[in-house]
Amino acid sequence: MPAFSETCITQSAMTPADRTALEDAGQRFAALTAANNADAVRAQTMPQFAQDFGGIAEAIRTAAPKLQGASFVRDTLWILDASTSKPGADGSAQDAQFFCNLNGGSLQTSFLIPALPAGRYALVVLNTAGTTEPYQIAMLLRQSTPGTWQMGGLFPRATTAGGHDGVWFWKAARDYAAKKQSWNAFVYYNEAEQLLKPVSFLSSSHLEALQAERSKSAPPALSTGISASQPLVIAAKGGAEFRVTSLEALNAPAQTGLDLLAHIHTEDAVSDPVALRARNAAAAKAIVAAYPELRSAFHGVWIVADLPNGTTFVSEEPMSAL
Repeated sequence: MPAFSETCITQSAMTPADRTALEDAGQRFAALTAANNADAVRAQTMPQFAQDFGGIAEAIRTAAPKLQGASFVRDTLWILDASTSKPGADGSAQDAQFFCNLNGGSLQTSFLIPALPAGRYALVVLNTAGTTEPYQIAMLLRQSTPGTWQMGGLFPRATTAGGHDGVWFWKAARDYAAKKQSWNAFVYYNEAEQLLKPVSFLSSSHLEALQAERSKSAPPALSTGISASQPLVIAAKGGAEFRVTSLEALNAPAQTGLDLLAHIHTEDAVSDPVALRARNAAAAKAIVAAYPELRSAFHGVWIVADLPNGTTFVSEEPMSAL
């Protein structure tokens, strides 16, 4: 489905009335999220999302413990005006694309939101203050009446991992790339992007520069990415193969550094916990044996085995055991 370019207004170009209304709405929804008050948020949510509220409710439940005692500080605001967008020939909402030039310069932020009904939207991003670990809440809001904004999407997330922010991970990734440690660099670039990107449908000049660096330094086996449909196949001793679908950084327990988190795809119906634990341990050993540079960057390895019945089996291996 084609994406139509709509109008974007940055916070510096907004009217004072719009800026105030958005800040008030953001603070209200953030406070309700911190209070784990999903019912109150649902009452102020766009009708189509209020009917299918499970995703937003789960985001509230997960984020609420992280937000206890927090106050919220504005990070940035955007108005995304799709009032004139037209539905497709079958009546369905089309994808909407917004391009936002920052301060009239060459730097740009863009948004590509799938199946967006016509309307006037905003993205509100708030950071926490007064919490042990920094946290961020992004909200996609839709204007129902002038000055009144409804919830359309809630995206809470941590902005640090292992005590470090996205810029730190970006610099560390560059250092690993310079040392030709391309596997460490790949994971650190990915973590930098996750920590710097408030929502999945946002892109920017800075993020594009990060992605270009990651592509340039990526190991050949990862040059086209890694996913469930395109796994990284690692052979272990004895003929076993493990299909790795993601590699990420993860906070190590008790703030002892960073762990490597790897998802593996499995097709056999093993249910015995002892056998599952042994397979996860073998997968961790195979990953580190194939790419020994990982020892210098991570405290241990967590394996998440995605099982055929839709469940997962998770276990940790300290690097000293691999």
